[in-house]
Amino acid sequence: MKKATHLAIVWGISLLATFVSYSALVWPIGHDLDHFFLYKVLRWEPSGKVAIVKIDNESLDRLEKTDLRVLNLTKSVFADLIEKLNAQGAAAIGIDVIFANRSPDESVLSEALAKHSNVVIGAKIGISESSERVLPVEAYSGATWGAVDVVFQKNVVSKIPTHLAADSWVGIETLSVATYRAMVSDVSPSGKFEGSRYVVNPLRSIPVDSDRLALIPFFREPKEYPAYSLADVLEWKVPENAFQGKAVLVGEYGTLIHDEHFAPVDLWKTMPGVEFHANMLEGLIMGKFLESPSKIETFALVILAALVSSAVFLFANLAVSVAYALGFLTVSLVGGWYALSEFGIVIEYFAVALSGAFIAFPSAYAYRYFVVDRNRHYLEKAFSRYVDPEVVEAIAANPEELRLGGEKRHVTVFFSDIAGFTGISESIGTERLFALIGEYLSQMTDILIRNKGTLDKYIGDAVMGIFWAPLPMANSEVLACRTALEQQARLRMLRSKWKKEGLPKVEARIGIHSGEAMVGNIGSKTRFNYTAMGDTVNLASRLEGVNKEYGTFICVSENVAEKAKDEFVFRELDTIRVKGKNEGVRIFELVGFADDPYLDRKKIEAYESALAMYRAGKYATAKKAFASMIADPPSHAMSKRCEGLVRGETSLENGIYSMTTK
Repeated sequence: MKKATHLAIVWGISLLATFVSYSALVWPIGHDLDHFFLYKVLRWEPSGKVAIVKIDNESLDRLEKTDLRVLNLTKSVFADLIEKLNAQGAAAIGIDVIFANRSPDESVLSEALAKHSNVVIGAKIGISESSERVLPVEAYSGATWGAVDVVFQKNVVSKIPTHLAADSWVGIETLSVATYRAMVSDVSPSGKFEGSRYVVNPLRSIPVDSDRLALIPFFREPKEYPAYSLADVLEWKVPENAFQGKAVLVGEYGTLIHDEHFAPVDLWKTMPGVEFHANMLEGLIMGKFLESPSKIETFALVILAALVSSAVFLFANLAVSVAYALGFLTVSLVGGWYALSEFGIVIEYFAVALSGAFIAFPSAYAYRYFVVDRNRHYLEKAFSRYVDPEVVEAIAANPEELRLGGEKRHVTVFFSDIAGFTGISESIGTERLFALIGEYLSQMTDILIRNKGTLDKYIGDAVMGIFWAPLPMANSEVLACRTALEQQARLRMLRSKWKKEGLPKVEARIGIHSGEAMVGNIGSKTRFNYTAMGDTVNLASRLEGVNKEYGTFICVSENVAEKAKDEFVFRELDTIRVKGKNEGVRIFELVGFADDPYLDRKKIEAYESALAMYRAGKYATAKKAFASMIADPPSHAMSKRCEGLVRGETSLENGIYSMTTK
């Protein structure tokens, strides 16, 4: 009876821990592990009926364009391309370019599109409400559009929407589906969803998940598709039958536009955006698709693995348990490979491995540790991760303070975030990115804690800290400002080190504000975090983002500047209204320590003089004054502001500039 009771308890703990762990880890590491392990075997034989015309650097050089003008190639170029491809027998043409800009020769392209019904042009519909929508101009409204939207799991693209609604439209199909329809001369306006499939026509239906997204079947690794330079095609310096009877996709290839993303078939090498559509198109031509088990089927598999493994780990000795765990991981991986390569079924290997090999024993250990052994040692260990050792001692001395709830307190809130993190993540592989961010967060957190700050949380690459909580301190604004300057100094040293290692330049923006906030333990009765909430926190976060507008790296509120002015030099930047607030806020740049002899105080005086002109409504004069400080980013931003005010393109409300972004 005791064995049955123990087994029931372990089963319950294992199942709960499995689902909690999966929810917490599927985004940080789960998708990466699935992609890394499973997609190694996905190499179906391609049809040979898909080719790519690449808009590459060679084409831009020969057409005398720069990378930043890829989308501004004359429409005559694309019209000429359409004529040449059709003359050489292309079955269909899909253009992964959104013709969203007006141009004098747009009628030339419009006529070419009207003449050739086998051409599909790109449109970005926006998968979510926050996604940007970019559509072709009205001149091409009569052409067939194909959505170029893709779906990211972190920075990896493995899914694609088959059909997207757009306002009052019935909707449009993705570029690959629309191009396939043109290739087979299917004049149907679109397919339809039937259960878990998107029916393109009676011969082709694509498996979709509950969000109506399709997994991309990958036939080739990045940049392995037959691809010909746009300039070569226009001059017809390509093989005679390069496009005969083929579906041809046109897209950017390796320019500074960076329409490249990581694909699950290779997590260290980016794939041009057009190739994701090429692989999906290949699947339509071949009739080969990928599908995942339903959520119910996946849950059943996870539950079964957790239950069987729990029994083994509970009753077997350590050697048998280790052998079982290794065997389970191997068998489930080989089974996943077989299912993928033979049947196109993508199991969630991470979920199965998590439930079957890593949960039962750790869950039982966690139960004993957290339920039986709750004591002072646990408190010290838990809090030492994000507060100064002196604070840990004070907390451990009064553990009853660690209860659910909070209190209103004056605090200084500190936010930092890496500038251009998306670009950095796209430029290096996942492993190097994790190492870089790990080193960055470790160094920045050490400085925060050394200055008596409390690490509230990490939000991706962002860091939130609190000063004056959980213990009071008399100079929280000063400590926060010192933390910001020391972090920037340390980051300069790290940049020098990372440059030698071939890593990209990393810059961080910091926002600081002080005021009243609710601080305390927020969460459930059994699991909670010490944090701060309220307008003070929100404004500090907004000030971090304000740096981007002015080209600065440390932006503080008037509260902070006033209370720390004896120890630091501040430059008043502007009075703004941040998104989500009605009142204006005076903002300041933290320039440096007050005793720093190398600070350019004349530049600060010149800026403040120009700011006074600006506030007096003398925008033309202020513009000249700001423009004279060429190398100063805030002056450049304010010069552009004044120019907009003079032209009537920008407006102020009671002298306050309203931020339009967070």
